[in-house]
Amino acid sequence: MTASEPVAALTFLMAGQVGAHDRRVQRFTDADRQHYLDLLSGLFVLCVDRRFRRDDDHGAVIRFVASVRERFDPERTLVDPTVAENLLLAALGGHDTLPATAENVTVQTLLTVALVSDEQPSPAGYDALLCQVDAMMAVVPSSD
Repeated sequence: MTASEPVAALTFLMAGQVGAHDRRVQRFTDADRQHYLDLLSGLFVLCVDRRFRRDDDHGAVIRFVASVRERFDPERTLVDPTVAENLLLAALGGHDTLPATAENVTVQTLLTVALVSDEQPSPAGYDALLCQVDAMMAVVPSSD
């Protein structure tokens, strides 16, 4: 079975192959772009659920955001800590969902990359994780 363009793009991103990711994204149709955003959100929620417990104190979230900023945003220009913390808390059900603005999607992407990176999956593990999210998203009713 061939992976969809959005699944393939996210697989490349999670594996740190940013050039291959960007080339895939450039070929997206509008439907691919929406599928990609849906997959990213699903992957984010799945990884947050695997990393944190709903009853964790906010300290765990704050420490994780600090580590993401240190690793992926040394200039402190991409990851607003308040946005990052609110995205994580929303995924845990402790905060309202944030709108899909460019800033929020960028922060969510970096958080997702960090969450997956921390799990250290094998190359096959990236694909399996994204295929799991893709299958989960296929059973979620469309908002159309």
